[in-house]
Amino acid sequence: MMDVLELGGRSPLNEWLEAIGAAGPTPAGGSAAAVAAALSAALVKMVAGMTAQREKYAAVHAEAGEARARAERLERSLVALAVRDVAVFAGFSRALELPRGAPEERDERERAKRAALLEGAEVQLELLGSLAEVAELAGTMTDRGLASAAGDAASASFLAAGAARSAYWAVRSNLEGREGEPEIDARLERALGLLERVEAAERRTVEILKERLLLSP
Repeated sequence: MMDVLELGGRSPLNEWLEAIGAAGPTPAGGSAAAVAAALSAALVKMVAGMTAQREKYAAVHAEAGEARARAERLERSLVALAVRDVAVFAGFSRALELPRGAPEERDERERAKRAALLEGAEVQLELLGSLAEVAELAGTMTDRGLASAAGDAASASFLAAGAARSAYWAVRSNLEGREGEPEIDARLERALGLLERVEAAERRTVEILKERLLLSP
């Protein structure tokens, strides 16, 4: 287990923060959303693991164990998506550098740009799909997990919702101007459906958290 205090403020996360905060075009919003999503999955994993260790929660040990395993898989895939988003942007940058003097060169450059933007949208769609899973797992752990960690599980839901909104608008941005193409419209519809799924999970989590903390509306 990493002892964060012994790192003196340095951790692998710092590398991402420095890269994102650098005065360059990438990594940017897409990678930042994926990193936030990975943190959300890590919180779910933490709460599920703590729940599985407590005898008082024996009735949900199997459920917590499954949630932890799923969250761990999601965490790994989300970090990979953060890296993949950087690679996709590099492809878009290469497309921008293509010559555009002759008409055929301009056509080729435009095709390369559209292909890179579509690939970027696919990455963010995959991110949205993973976030829907994370948000629902977070809701389950807020409801059935360790009571003293309900706020942590809810935090996972809130992080997931923020990352999902970022991913949704990234899809919209990447596919702008291509509405009306059947395959594009299908992707936009899927993106909206996944965002709505995440936000519905977040709303349920808020209500569960209020009940567990005995808060008034």
